[in-house]
Amino acid sequence: MRLLRYNEFDVRLNPFEHKISTEELCKVIGDAEILIAGTEKITEQVFESAPNLKLISRVGIGLDGVDFELCKKYGVKVAYTPDAPTMAVAELCVGLILDLGRQISITNKNIRSGIWKRHMGTLLNGKTVGIFGMGRIGKSLIHLLSNFNVNFLVHDINPDIAYGRLHNVKFGTKIDVLKYSDIISVNIPLKEDTKDFITSKELDLMQTHAILINTARGGIVNEEDLYNCLKENKIAGAAVDVFEQEPYKGNLCELDNCILTCHMGASTVDSRTDMEVQAVEEAIRFKNEKPFKNEAFANV
Repeated sequence: MRLLRYNEFDVRLNPFEHKISTEELCKVIGDAEILIAGTEKITEQVFESAPNLKLISRVGIGLDGVDFELCKKYGVKVAYTPDAPTMAVAELCVGLILDLGRQISITNKNIRSGIWKRHMGTLLNGKTVGIFGMGRIGKSLIHLLSNFNVNFLVHDINPDIAYGRLHNVKFGTKIDVLKYSDIISVNIPLKEDTKDFITSKELDLMQTHAILINTARGGIVNEEDLYNCLKENKIAGAAVDVFEQEPYKGNLCELDNCILTCHMGASTVDSRTDMEVQAVEEAIRFKNEKPFKNEAFANV
């Protein structure tokens, strides 16, 4: 807010005491030229309600809520902040991996229910970690896990071979990652070709002791197929931070072998502050007719 006011922006805040919906955004956006956006869906109705809109500056890394064809149609630029949440999401991935491997959450739940049971967990040491997507978060996850003496197996459509060599990464096909990994982390964006990227077909290829982590986007892993897989103990467990409909109230809540978190990958004070400041800085660059640090059109 200080940055915005110092740079003489006329600021209008979300007047609702919750995440703003598309319909609510249409009512309040008015003649705004810049929208500092969260994860709300930016539909054509929003563009029609905002005739002066010139820039969407997205707080965060996900761009699935922004229709780029509509942005081109209405002449709206898009910037985002992919660097700020990277380490926070990667650290959450590590935490979920350790939690599932050592049964921390379920043991805590049992003790509070009067059950004293020592679960036999598994070591992270020596395991093969499969990663779908070696972008910013995938690379940070590799960096964080390197000291755990694990093997990395990565599938990426445009792999950074040099980074892979630096960390002894092996590259493979989608099937390779599914069949040979003890732990699989999903770190790819949600696009048309990644919707239902993992369904029952892919889950059936995983080893029975394997675990799956999704901190990317809801819709990449088919939730109903994952539920059936976990219920039948076809894999050892899963951790899900992102869902197709949020807040999530689906049947994965029934399962003890599934850890659920509430889309909190970037939810650290440090990361959230950086995201919001960087989104404002992009707005300032736009006002001053300077190049963006991260323009989204260059990344799609």
